[in-house]
Amino acid sequence: MTDIKAIVKNQNTTPIWLGKTVNYEYWPVWFFYIPIGLYITYLALKARSATFFTGVNPSFKDSGIIRYSKFDVLSRISEEFKPKGVLIKSGTLNIVLPPQISFPVIAKPDMGERGKGVTVVYDLATLQRYADTINQDFIIQEFCDFPQEAAIFYIRKPSESRGRITSFTTKEFLSVTGNGHQTIGQLMSLSFRARLQIGRMSPDFLSRIHQDGEHVKIEAIGNHNRGTRFINSNHLISEKLVSVFEDISKKIDGFYYGRYDLKFNTIEEMEDGINFKIVELNGINSEPVHIYDQQTGLFNAYKDFFTHMRYMYEISEENKLRGIQRTGAIRFWVSIFSGKG
Repeated sequence: MTDIKAIVKNQNTTPIWLGKTVNYEYWPVWFFYIPIGLYITYLALKARSATFFTGVNPSFKDSGIIRYSKFDVLSRISEEFKPKGVLIKSGTLNIVLPPQISFPVIAKPDMGERGKGVTVVYDLATLQRYADTINQDFIIQEFCDFPQEAAIFYIRKPSESRGRITSFTTKEFLSVTGNGHQTIGQLMSLSFRARLQIGRMSPDFLSRIHQDGEHVKIEAIGNHNRGTRFINSNHLISEKLVSVFEDISKKIDGFYYGRYDLKFNTIEEMEDGINFKIVELNGINSEPVHIYDQQTGLFNAYKDFFTHMRYMYEISEENKLRGIQRTGAIRFWVSIFSGKG
């Protein structure tokens, strides 16, 4: 059996505490968000509304900030651009897959954030166990086997006839390349990013040895907390790509600000509007995740985040002039702290 601690100890790598300190993508969320929280407070004072942000996407519950149904939001996207899926209510005793969906499938909470509870399921027994333990409504989604994953942030002011893509992030899944003599665990320990994930891998998996040059994907879910690297791909934003997501977004009533998470084959095909599937659409809780690419730099990361917050404020103000009601502060905070929708 592979000794996980021995693997880490025997490799000459950056101390975890140091790596997490110098790489801001690993900072605690609360710490990274301190300047952002201060800026949102300034915008709230400027708007004279503590909940100004709830007036951004009128058709989303509280504009999609927390505890909103991802299935409901996804249902507003044209069928051709999303995977087949079904919502399973909490407490369902005997799950039956609809005929149009087959294993493997993706199971994920209907109300969740940052990839928590998202998993690939390969059989009905495992799916039922997932349902029995999650204790909330969840989504079963067909597994999209497109090789690449991305996040595209779309913004349009109500007064504008055409919106924009403000963030394009591609994702590099956690993986290693075999060399014929080192185990997966040893190869993972050579990378700081992969090293952080060793503790949640099984000893049997870590002890495998793969052939020289063999590519091994460690994680199939493209979330940062599972070792995925976010790559700033803003240079790939094109007019053709904007047009594709402009058409999709304008068909979603009351949507002005949010991030599409999707899987795709090639960027060229996506620009032509083919061979991609939107697996999730997030509202105002979205982050422009290109900022977590260390090549973006901390200064530009905050600058870009503030730009998005400013757009959020401007959209809210325009919607206010159009008669869009914001959620009252007391009602909003009571719903947040009570845990009720």
